[in-house]
Amino acid sequence: MGSCHQIAHAFAPPTSIHRRSHVMPKMMVHRGISTSNIYPMQRRQGHVSSTLYSTSTADDETPKIDQVLSKLTSLFPLFVLGSAILGSYAPQTLNWVNSGNCISMMLAGVMLGTGMTLERSDFATILTSKSQRTSIPVGVLCQFILMPMSAALIGRTLLLPLNEVGNHLFLGLVLVGCSPGGTASNLVSLIAGADVALSVLLTACSTILASFVTPLLTKFIVGSAIAVSGTALCVATAKVVLAPVTLGVLLNEKVPKLCRWVSRFTPFASVILVSLICGGVVAHNAAMVTGSASRAAGLVIGGFALSLPSLILLSVILTHTLGFTAGYLVPKKLFGFTDKTSRTISIETGMQNSALAVVLAKSIGADPLSYLPGALSATAHSCLGSGLAAFWRWLDSRKDTDCKTEEGGGEDYRHLIKV
Repeated sequence: MGSCHQIAHAFAPPTSIHRRSHVMPKMMVHRGISTSNIYPMQRRQGHVSSTLYSTSTADDETPKIDQVLSKLTSLFPLFVLGSAILGSYAPQTLNWVNSGNCISMMLAGVMLGTGMTLERSDFATILTSKSQRTSIPVGVLCQFILMPMSAALIGRTLLLPLNEVGNHLFLGLVLVGCSPGGTASNLVSLIAGADVALSVLLTACSTILASFVTPLLTKFIVGSAIAVSGTALCVATAKVVLAPVTLGVLLNEKVPKLCRWVSRFTPFASVILVSLICGGVVAHNAAMVTGSASRAAGLVIGGFALSLPSLILLSVILTHTLGFTAGYLVPKKLFGFTDKTSRTISIETGMQNSALAVVLAKSIGADPLSYLPGALSATAHSCLGSGLAAFWRWLDSRKDTDCKTEEGGGEDYRHLIKV
């Protein structure tokens, strides 16, 4: 238990302000979407108090249940990892997730919760806000160009050489790369000190566009290697993404008070649902993940023999790492965006809606092996994203310390100088 508390403390948002003074105004310029959409009940008397930028006074005002939910939500990587381990070694405990349309219903619930935090005006912001006319399109293009390219490159290099098994895994990895941004990216943006409002907008935009873009990109990349029905992908995406998000937006317009109350619980509920989906997929393929067949089906790279699970995990990690890296460098170097905006786009690019990749693979009748990249992806990008957020927080703390030292003139080291 002690180690869990230490990990939670490492990734949990700080409780005091250590950011430059211009951070908060930028987070509050977006009408309708702010950090309070992630933790709605933390809004008090006309000001927004996020978990990341809260003072001790704001923490005192925040209801205890919201503080507990915030802490639990920050443990997202541990929940996903624990569920995957449970599915590997005790598959009977999570096999129920694979029955009927259970996985599709779970993902639809996550998307419904996302829609309940959005309003029509949020989408109008994309067209009316001058600051978002560039960052939103660039972020969406990074999402649907850089990640699919990364998945295609890594998949063709590491997975396709496995022949028939590799074809199924390649399809799963490409579906991960072509999926929209995941809701967990909003939480990681909060922890990283990135632009949370921009993160929510990018997730919403990529989720809506995924109904059309994900099937087209998947068909374009894998069409020559695997027979995939673009129509079936479109229908499946519309069912589990477009319909529930639209319903959530409409509910938010009709019963906003109810939606605000429900939104207190949606981040943690999303963590539980995504964790169950990933654990269920791993449980369904437990024999392949832990059995001798997985070791026999591996690949030799540079003299090292990799088992099938290791190869899949390596492919997923490399794909997300390329996404995080390119997602930061392209906005920063090519478009000259601020560090804060570049961080946001990096997180959105590298963190995918992996559960959608699993559902789409299942919906089109693909081999169960194609579900594995999506299941392992959720664990990989959650850990990578959280680690990256912690690294950026550390960099910010170093900068703030240096600024304070410069302003205060630093310490007096004259007594150390020998004359």
